[in-house]
Amino acid sequence: MKKIIALALASVLFVTSSICVFAADEVSSVQSPTPKEIMEKLEELEKENAELRKSISDLTKAVQASNRGGGGGGSSKPSAPTSGGNYVNFGGTMTYQGGKIEINGGRSNVTFTIKAPAGGTITSANSLAGKVGGSLVSCIETSSPGVAFSTAKVNFFLAGVQPGDNIAVYQAQGGSWVQLPVVEIRKDHVVVNMTRHGSLAFIRVPVMASITQ
Repeated sequence: MKKIIALALASVLFVTSSICVFAADEVSSVQSPTPKEIMEKLEELEKENAELRKSISDLTKAVQASNRGGGGGGSSKPSAPTSGGNYVNFGGTMTYQGGKIEINGGRSNVTFTIKAPAGGTITSANSLAGKVGGSLVSCIETSSPGVAFSTAKVNFFLAGVQPGDNIAVYQAQGGSWVQLPVVEIRKDHVVVNMTRHGSLAFIRVPVMASITQ
C-alpha cells in the first residue's frame, strides 16, 4: 500500500513538472500555439493532477481504515498487553473505568480493578473475534475486592472508539464466551451491563448480533 501511495505521489510530481515543461516548451517553440490552446492544455494537465491527488487521498483513507482494524479477519493486536494502575494498554488502545459505576441500579463510588488477563484468555478472545468476523479491540479482567453486586452498569473508556462503531462485549463464563448487553457506544466509551466479574473481550464487528461462543 505504501508503494502504491509513493507511486501516486510521484505521478503528481510528474504531472506538475510537466505543466511547467509544457509552458516553457510552448514559449520557446517556433510555431507557438495560440493562448487558447495553451490554456486548454494546462487545464487538461491540471485536471489529471487533481485526479491523481484524489487517488492519493482515497488510498490514504484506505490505509487508515485498515490500520483501525475495522470488522473482519480477526485481530492483529499483540498477545501480551501491558497493565497497571487500573488500566490495560492493548496494542495502543487504553482501557479503564471511564465513569461512575451504577451498582444494583444506584450510583456508587465503587472502583473496578482492571488488569490484563492471562495469555490463554487473550488467545481465546482473538479466536472469538475471528469467529464473529470482527477484530479484538481490547481484552481485560475486572474485579472489585470487597464489593459484591447482582447488576452493574459500567462505563469503560476505550481509546479510539467512535460513534457508530459496533462494539460487541463478551465475558468468559464457565469456559464459554457470553455476550453482554451494551447500553451505549460513544466516542472513546462503551457502557456495559454486567452481573459478575471476569474477563471481557471488546470486539469491533461489522454488525451487532447476539452470539454465544
